[in-house]
Amino acid sequence: MDLYKIVVKYFAAEPGSVKPGEFIPVFHRWIQKHAVEGMLIDVADYGHLPGGPGVVLVAHEADYFVDTMEGPLGLLYNRKAPSQGRLSDRIASAFRAALGACVKLETEPEFQGRLKFRAGEALFLSNDRLNAPNTDEAFQALRSDLAAALAKVYPSNVEVRRVSDDPRARLTVQVNSREPVPDVTTLLARLG
Repeated sequence: MDLYKIVVKYFAAEPGSVKPGEFIPVFHRWIQKHAVEGMLIDVADYGHLPGGPGVVLVAHEADYFVDTMEGPLGLLYNRKAPSQGRLSDRIASAFRAALGACVKLETEPEFQGRLKFRAGEALFLSNDRLNAPNTDEAFQALRSDLAAALAKVYPSNVEVRRVSDDPRARLTVQVNSREPVPDVTTLLARLG
């Protein structure tokens, strides 16, 4: 499967403990300090749109959202530029980027003690309806590469389940660890 438009989302443990607007100065600081990999470009605030993209850190290779589009408030990493390697490596790389951003956000002074991400569950989405439509066939074709990537992230088996069978929706997979996972820092360390 030729897929590089990969999305990974981790949810805030207490979504009401922070407001999306609080991320704007943090993302601006990330641009100034090159806090995450890639060419960081700008910050956009879509907080006025209910259920919208929230606050976006726009970059050349991928965007980082603090949003409520795919469930409760969380950090969503959206890879949009092609990358090299096997599909399982590209998926693992997207998880690494998402987890890295989650760890950085948890340790920002504005959020310490208020923001934690649920490490034991995530969403994986294909943002490419042509190469990975929301069909059972595409899900089965993706399954072995997704499992290989998740084996690098989670210390035990995980449950993967397609969220919807609506062909108009993006292929979305709910990922749940079958064993407790302490935090996103632990998961990031597993990825090296």
